[in-house]
This record gives sequence, structure tokens and C-alpha cells, in this order.
Amino acid sequence: MQTLRYINYLLAFGLELVLIFSVAFWGYSSGKTILTKWAFAIILFVAVAALWGIYAAPKSSMRIRFPWLNLFKIAMFSLGTLAFIGLEKTRFAVIYSILTLISVAISYFDETSS
Repeated sequence: MQTLRYINYLLAFGLELVLIFSVAFWGYSSGKTILTKWAFAIILFVAVAALWGIYAAPKSSMRIRFPWLNLFKIAMFSLGTLAFIGLEKTRFAVIYSILTLISVAISYFDETSS
């Protein structure tokens, strides 16, 4: 189980990075002018990173406790899925959603078996 836990840490970190960049890229693509493109991208990047850092980061003093943490992760990762759908990258959205469900399920079983 220890190996699976570490693999899931790696998967979850990758999903977090993809979340932040996909939402920022969606924001960039939603802007009309170069100024609004960059403003949307930066604001969304900072907002998603801040929310994740405050409520879901492992060393955060305000980290949400289980089981609410898994619900928060599902909600945040859903933003990544919606960003891919907004970018018309349906295949990425499906793959991202499947990997998200796998990661959250492993996290759930790891938490409940401890």
C-alpha cells in the first residue's frame, strides 16, 4: 500500500499542475484583447493556486480535513475538466476526469484504511 500511496502523491501533484495551467489557459483563451487575455490567465492562475495552497496543500495550517478534502479536490479538479471542455479538448477532459477519480478514490481508500 505504501508504494500505491507514493504513486498517488505523484499523480495528484500532476493533476494539480494540470488544473492550474488548464484553468489559466482557458482564461487566456477567453480574453478578447491581449490585456484581458493575460489578466484572465494571471487572475485565474493565482486564484486556483491560492485556493489549493490554503485548503488542500499538505502542510497548510488551514487544510480541510477528510472527507471534506476529497469533496474539495473533486470540485477543484472539476474546474480543470470544465476548462478542457471550454477549450474544446474533450479527450483531455475525459482522461483528466478519469485520472482525477482514480486519484481521489485511492486517497479515500488510503484514508479509510489507516
